[in-house]
Order: sequence, then C-alpha cells, then structure tokens
Amino acid sequence: MLIREFVDTNSGLDLNKLAAITTLLINRATDEAARKQMSQDAYIEAAKSVGVNLTPDNLGDIISQAPLKNLLEPLDPTSGVVRFKGNTEAETGMSVDQARAVVDSNAKAAMKRRQ
Repeated sequence: MLIREFVDTNSGLDLNKLAAITTLLINRATDEAARKQMSQDAYIEAAKSVGVNLTPDNLGDIISQAPLKNLLEPLDPTSGVVRFKGNTEAETGMSVDQARAVVDSNAKAAMKRRQ
C-alpha cells in the first residue's frame, strides 16, 4: 500500500498516514537490526514529510490514540525519543565464550570419529 493512497488530506492530522510512516520506520529498523526507537524531532520531521502536522505538544496525545497506540510505546516526554513496540534487546542463548566452547567440543568429537 502506498502512502499516496490515503484519501483524507484535508485535516492535516491523518492518523492513517502517520501509522503508515510508523510501520515503515519499524520495518526499516527491524531490517537493519537497529534499535527500535528514534528521536522525537526526527519522528516529527518524518510525519511532516508525508503531510501530517505533528508538533511536540500534540505528540503524546496522538501516540495514545489508535492505531498508533498499537505501534508505539507510550511517550516519555523527558526521554526525547519515540519507542516502537517491541523495543527490547534480543536475548542471546549463550555467551560468546560458551558458544566457542561448544564448537570446540563438537569439533574434537568429530575429529575423534574420523580417526
């Protein structure tokens, strides 16, 4: 779906356009394995680039409305960032040292079987 396919361009605050740009930003962060957050200023500029009149004053209110409340974490005004849902670090199953030890032991076992 393209952003230009949304029809309500008269209000200046189209939540569907804002949800579309937010989804695009979430997908981009996921594809690049980046942190799922961005500065409030950058988010406001992204919204303005698609024609949504978003300001720092109404950002918290807009994020608490559907459909954005399903895409974004509640806004912390002191943090200066907008966090996407699922903004948690992925848990690694084991440390690097543990992984190396497992690989080493498997390699040694394979070498013993070949002899």
